[in-house]
Amino acid sequence: MLFTMREAPGPDGPDSLQSGRPSLPFRSRMLRQRLPVFLATVAVLTVLGPFGTFRELTLAERLAYWGGLIGFGSLAFELLTHAALRLLKDRAKAWRSMLAGVAAGTVLLVTLVVALLEWSVRGHDFLHPLGLAELMVYVTVVTALASAAPLWLELHGRGLLAPSAPAAATPPPHTPMAPQASPQMSPQASPRSEPAFFARLPAKLGRDLLALEMEDHYVRVHTAEGSDLILMRLRDAIAELSGLDGRQVHRSYWVAAAAVSGVERKPDGKLTLVLRNELRVPVSRSYAANVRAAGWAEKTGG
Repeated sequence: MLFTMREAPGPDGPDSLQSGRPSLPFRSRMLRQRLPVFLATVAVLTVLGPFGTFRELTLAERLAYWGGLIGFGSLAFELLTHAALRLLKDRAKAWRSMLAGVAAGTVLLVTLVVALLEWSVRGHDFLHPLGLAELMVYVTVVTALASAAPLWLELHGRGLLAPSAPAAATPPPHTPMAPQASPQMSPQASPRSEPAFFARLPAKLGRDLLALEMEDHYVRVHTAEGSDLILMRLRDAIAELSGLDGRQVHRSYWVAAAAVSGVERKPDGKLTLVLRNELRVPVSRSYAANVRAAGWAEKTGG
């Protein structure tokens, strides 16, 4: 029942970023956010014993009953989310529909399990349309209460709840546009607008972009302030960075030119870029020529 939206490992196996890379946030969120909510939910339900479980079950039985149901719900949500992400890997913007479908599927599965559990443990027959409908209401309420906080933190942490970038202002109708100044008319050039991708970044990451890394259906954004995940494809992120000095160095990595502080060369000739925050990014052979043409291979450091 607890929302997970699991992060998958990078697709490149041994070539994945290793040295200097921060630990996956999935572990920290599991320990700091989801596990405490899971334990608190099970504890509260065990002590209060709602829906007649306090009267009919012992303390140990209530602990097993509620712990098993909440655990099953969490596992069901995890598996359904993983399957949905596989199906929607090319439709990153469909996460709302995916979340609604996964939540509905989880409620249906848990409702059926509760009906079977009630019939086998307490002798209550809910295996009929009205009984299942009643149980579904209870399961939905418990799921919503148990998942609200972790779900909000998960979506907020991934930047999915961030407001969309405001549309560019258009001149009022029938208002003549002022002529644009030529370089001779104005010695100062107008400031260039930042890439569209920056509107997706959480404020905590700042704007000092270092690298992008593909992680299954997500893009991990590395900045000087840290890293976070954004639900989109790497090639779409790179397209939104048009105008920013940087290049793709691997099928799973894009690096900003200003982020490269040095290069390491392996005995087999492969290059590894060392970034300003000590992250090390592999350069695949297919992109090595572009990296050398940009002069990055001549940088020293690391």
